[in-house]
Amino acid sequence: MGAAEVVSVVTEVISWIALGGGIACLLLALLIRMADGRWLRTEAVVIDGEEGSVVRWFAEGAFHSRHLSAEERAHVQHPEEEPAFYKQREPDRLRLHEPPVGRRVIRTLGLVLLGIAFVAALAGLIATLVA
Repeated sequence: MGAAEVVSVVTEVISWIALGGGIACLLLALLIRMADGRWLRTEAVVIDGEEGSVVRWFAEGAFHSRHLSAEERAHVQHPEEEPAFYKQREPDRLRLHEPPVGRRVIRTLGLVLLGIAFVAALAGLIATLVA
């Protein structure tokens, strides 16, 4: 077995493993997206009153509001312009913190693995043509 044949076999194994891992990661990211939905950034305003704090934001062509818990109010840093995230399918739902980055990490990992699979397949093809 020559060096070109060894390279061809090794790159084929790498490309299949990376392809499987990349597709699995992208499917997992898609499932998470379907379950959690899409969160869009907006600016929210926190208003302190006698009955507690209320947060107000504009989303999907309408104004929305809800009461804040004491724990949520403690994390507000800029009451005048607090960055917030609302759910696209349900604009009445609001987060005062950025959505978890896990989905982005899994999606990026999937794309990197697909890139590795493509490069390995290309290298294997070149090794096969050279041999």
